[in-house]
Amino acid sequence: MNERSEGTAAATLPGNNRTALRRVTRAARKAALATSQAGDQGGRPYVSLVALAFDHDLSPILLLSRLADHTRNLLADSRAALLLDGTDGYANPQTGPRVTLTGSVAEDADPRLRRRFLARHPGASLYAGFGDFAIWRMNVERAHFVGGFGRAVWFDAPLVAPEETAFMVGAEESALAEINDSHPDLLDALARRGGGEPSSGWRLVGIDPDGCELEAGESVLRLAFEQPPAAERSALSCLQSLVASQST
Repeated sequence: MNERSEGTAAATLPGNNRTALRRVTRAARKAALATSQAGDQGGRPYVSLVALAFDHDLSPILLLSRLADHTRNLLADSRAALLLDGTDGYANPQTGPRVTLTGSVAEDADPRLRRRFLARHPGASLYAGFGDFAIWRMNVERAHFVGGFGRAVWFDAPLVAPEETAFMVGAEESALAEINDSHPDLLDALARRGGGEPSSGWRLVGIDPDGCELEAGESVLRLAFEQPPAAERSALSCLQSLVASQST
């Protein structure tokens, strides 16, 4: 594996800290979940590994089993933190980006959240229907972004402007149907830009204010927008611009 230098690490992050936080967060497919140990008088911290997806407002979406210790902990105390590690491939992990999200986690039966999680983790469909599993969502209160030495900043929620969230909530479902049904060449171009093999059955499975995701079997690709979509632009035009930016 190629290791990135500290200078390269800094160059790959957007200069704007909020934009960098959002990009690192959206790219994370797993996280360390910190909860308080249920039944422990001192409330000792407990950390576990979880897979995750994100809603348009950057709320983490989790698929949790009630048989797991972290779920029992959340039922007793909903406060939690998630560490998203973007340091893979860096010679010195301390120079790489990471994000800590803090807030409260609760079960959420919204079918849209379930769709977003399974679109990102299609293999989870094998057990997502088991009776002990359910979708949980973190209500983010604060976020801490670290982009390397000397670059660390806290942000209060919301992390995504409400108008950006509302635009994508309203546009995503119809955009997915239109692009998957009518724009195979665009799907191949997006897959190529993300490092995937064209003509491999790629489908667009998610669009959010910071990028899009494609899926082919168990493979998932994420592409980041250079600029968040504006309300006057369609989701289709954002994706076309993403492809066009590669050839300029």
